[in-house]
Amino acid sequence: MRDAMVQPATAAQVAAFAAKKGIASEKAAELLGEMRSRQIARRREDPYRFGYEPPIWYVAKALMRNPAWSEYERATIAKIGRAKFGIQDWKAEEFAEKMRRRLGFAHPVTKMLIMGSNRSGKTDFASKLTVQTMMLGDKKCCSGAQTHLTQKENQMARVWYYMPKELQERNIATRKAKDAVENISYTDKNGFAGSRVTLANKSQLNFITYEMTTNSLEGVEYDLAWPDEEYGIGHYNLLTTRITSRSGVFLGTFTPLNGYTAPIAAFLNGAVTTRWHVAWLRPKDGGPKLPWEELNLKENEYAKLVKWRKEGQIGDCGVPESRPEDCFEWLLEEGDGRNTARLPESRAFDAVPRVCVCQGGEAAAIWFYGSDNPYGLPAELIQAKMADENAEEKIFASVYGMARDMKGRLIKTFTDANIVDPSELPARGVRFMVVDPAPERNWCMGWYIYDPLTETLYKYREWPGNYEVPGQGVPGPWVEPSDRNRGENDGRRGDGQTSFGFGYNQIKFEIARLERWTDYERWLADGNHAMRPPEDDEIEDWDDCDGAAERMEFRLLDSRAASQSKISSRQNQSLIEDLEGLMGGWQVADGQRLAVGYSRLQDKCKARKYLVTSDCVNTIACYKLLTGKDGQKGAAKDMIDNDRYAVMSDIWNCGAEMATAVGEAANTHAKQPSNSVAGLSGGRGNRFNW
Repeated sequence: MRDAMVQPATAAQVAAFAAKKGIASEKAAELLGEMRSRQIARRREDPYRFGYEPPIWYVAKALMRNPAWSEYERATIAKIGRAKFGIQDWKAEEFAEKMRRRLGFAHPVTKMLIMGSNRSGKTDFASKLTVQTMMLGDKKCCSGAQTHLTQKENQMARVWYYMPKELQERNIATRKAKDAVENISYTDKNGFAGSRVTLANKSQLNFITYEMTTNSLEGVEYDLAWPDEEYGIGHYNLLTTRITSRSGVFLGTFTPLNGYTAPIAAFLNGAVTTRWHVAWLRPKDGGPKLPWEELNLKENEYAKLVKWRKEGQIGDCGVPESRPEDCFEWLLEEGDGRNTARLPESRAFDAVPRVCVCQGGEAAAIWFYGSDNPYGLPAELIQAKMADENAEEKIFASVYGMARDMKGRLIKTFTDANIVDPSELPARGVRFMVVDPAPERNWCMGWYIYDPLTETLYKYREWPGNYEVPGQGVPGPWVEPSDRNRGENDGRRGDGQTSFGFGYNQIKFEIARLERWTDYERWLADGNHAMRPPEDDEIEDWDDCDGAAERMEFRLLDSRAASQSKISSRQNQSLIEDLEGLMGGWQVADGQRLAVGYSRLQDKCKARKYLVTSDCVNTIACYKLLTGKDGQKGAAKDMIDNDRYAVMSDIWNCGAEMATAVGEAANTHAKQPSNSVAGLSGGRGNRFNW
């Protein structure tokens, strides 16, 4: 009897069992064979109670609200608690809290996105969770799919598979109805009759399709909302609001074959990875891929498995299809969640996310990989994708479940390789800032540091960003995904663009606060609170020439806004003239050569000479969403415009002698009008102000 995971006992296992029981080896082999057969039969006959559940399923349940732990799962957790941690009677709730803390979650999440490879168990996990939730009684669940046909073949079939046998026996498609409330009618040909299941305990499951308008779904509340694959942002927005009154959970399952779509962006924009996975099929050093490592097998085991399948042999080959990662071991580890213990010496591989904290801890993203589901035949999938002529892209999406790009993404060379931890910023560098103002939205500002030694430009701060602004709290996102034009757009404006109504002095205070001007530090030392700005007349006397912890070599201003008088506080005076009265070092950005600017930004990203710190969440989101389809009105454009101005500036000509550390020296630029365009000849003669 072949089983993808439960293999016949090895000679060593037989000998050990025989010695333990004091019996002959032949008898030990016979008993172990019988035990294996019973285990396999029990799993197949009653998958609801005894079906195999990989450790990553326990992680997913640990993170979510109201996870409907089964008795089997509780017993498994208790057993692992005794074996691994020496804990007697380890409760599922105790395990869940410990896992959440390990992965950076302060509380259970209400929204979860499960991505990963094909056949990694995403649909099985969601199907079984749906049935478990319904068995609690008086629960309302829904499952979504593209069409009724795909739903019948996938979700309906798996939900039926995980239904307890006693419920399957009450199928009124083959028997007469016995209960006025209960309605279970299923056939392989048609799925569930009426796209609905009702249990005697008053739990109900509705199957919906994305062909249905969101208006037709209004008014229904759910304990579990599970849309599967390629749902739109409209259904995401609706279903995430439909779970609130019943303290429910939104569970999206995805293999991102169509790229970085709007619903994925809703989770991953600004997400923080707290657990990583070594991508054994994506070597960074030019060396060979290691598919056996991806499956947690030994090299000789993988070779045996491949040979066995190629020759079409019948029976057991003595090797499982994969060995799922023991995620319970995460609780014994320390560090940043990068599991590199198995890395061979002198080899380097990409790292892909395993778990992400999303939406400030209110949501989670988890990746299921092929090794998590031996019954999905992951070795077969890996071989097929490695043989494809577009292997790298197929592996990225189908094996690792990673969403590469939004459709038609403009800056395609900006990847995860361009995102660095703030701790990786150079200690010394040349700093400057870029400003893109607008009267109808918040000003968009960015701070940069250039390392002359490596000729690398870093963006280390954005405004507004994912941090508190005086009087405003933590602003919402700058841009959000949209389904408009079938997803081919630049997103829509987020709450972060809604104007705070700040005047010049409030903008000046923000810059002084963030750059830690000496005047600001002195005011703070007098007992004032950073979140309660002083009166305008006091701010007007502050001067960055008196010193700042972050020394700016120059400040760039959007070229279109620089000459506009309608933004200015005075009629017939340009904005740049107004700003020169607030602080010095202003230059007009090179914003006219649009194509040249985008090309240079593409080149710098590709060469990793332009990098962004991971806390610049709005900038990263804009790179993922910007397509250019919306032109000058694009919601994701402004943050990227600042970066375009930055790479078009003269900063690349700065030498090491101009670099400073935080708190070193004071600004020495003179306050004088600036009529030059940064990056072109004829600029100001004073030092750059970074």
